[in-house]
Amino acid sequence: MAVNLKTLLQDSLSPDELDCLVRSYDVIGDIAMIIIPDRLIGKEHLIGETILRNNKRIKVVAKRVGIYGGEYRTIGLEILAGENRKETEHKEFGIRLQVNPERVYFSVRSGTERKRIANLVREGENVLVLFSGIAPYPLVIGGNSCAQEIVGIEKNPEAHNYAVKNLKLNRKIKNVKLYCGDVAEIVPSLDKRFDRIVMPLPTRGHDFLDMAVSVLKENGTLHYYDMQKSDNFKESQYKVNDCCIRAGRQVLERGVTRCGHCAPRTFRICVDAVIR
Repeated sequence: MAVNLKTLLQDSLSPDELDCLVRSYDVIGDIAMIIIPDRLIGKEHLIGETILRNNKRIKVVAKRVGIYGGEYRTIGLEILAGENRKETEHKEFGIRLQVNPERVYFSVRSGTERKRIANLVREGENVLVLFSGIAPYPLVIGGNSCAQEIVGIEKNPEAHNYAVKNLKLNRKIKNVKLYCGDVAEIVPSLDKRFDRIVMPLPTRGHDFLDMAVSVLKENGTLHYYDMQKSDNFKESQYKVNDCCIRAGRQVLERGVTRCGHCAPRTFRICVDAVIR
């Protein structure tokens, strides 16, 4: 975070209010997305204006309304300060991404993880990204690796439309193909197998493990994301192992990467598995 919000507001909020203040916030492009506790609703515009005034990079301050939910994991936003818009352009490892974070799901906190995956991709690989959203994984991989082809599949039509725009925006990337629809229908219709499959849907990814493994090449790599308690990471590994047993396949190598802190003692993790 560019500024110490608590210090900036120490003369405007009471000690009790300062204790309630959520000092960290996400910045997507030039939009700051903040959380306002009920105790501070009367001061939300003051907080928004303070952020805007002290960070020249930010042009819009919006508060989160509710929690991420629904089939497409979206969240409501209410503008508190700055320009009256919710669309922005976010830049990540040389990639430009247009996004409206109220209309489509996008996690700015997963940027480092996307680059980690791109760094693992070997020359000539065919990569499948399930639940690809506005295409941050396909584009970061396409722009930062020598993959032969990256296929992205997204069910949310609005997210897919942004993905198409983003592919056009990043004209140097020629090896990405995007499909709109249910992965359960699109994947079989492709009639091909992949060297690497990325599954960035930690809430329901387990429902699609069998299908993913069925189109993974021998000795291919699966990146399966899950939400898990800090003392239960092995449970996610067991899900992948059980899936391979059902398919008559074997996990040759596996490891777990922490990708983000989601709740008390709960993390977004990635099981990286090489499967024969």
